[in-house]
Amino acid sequence: MDEKKYKLFKEGLYMGEEYLFVYNDTDYWISHDANGGSSLAKDDGTYCQDFNSLDELFQKAKLDGKLLDELYPEMYWGVEG
Repeated sequence: MDEKKYKLFKEGLYMGEEYLFVYNDTDYWISHDANGGSSLAKDDGTYCQDFNSLDELFQKAKLDGKLLDELYPEMYWGVEG
């Protein structure tokens, strides 16, 4: 996804949306819980990283050793379609 779409992706997440995206031919899901926590997980449930907030997720969540802010050019978000 390009930088403009990544900005929209992040804005939606901060408004409470939960999104599915694809990285390296694998589906990932960012979701939120009732206590303000956020998670990054493989869609099949085999891998999950839990964080106390969405800010923490963006600061610490990694795929292949890279933060999402570094990976977004290699990510595909369904609305790009």
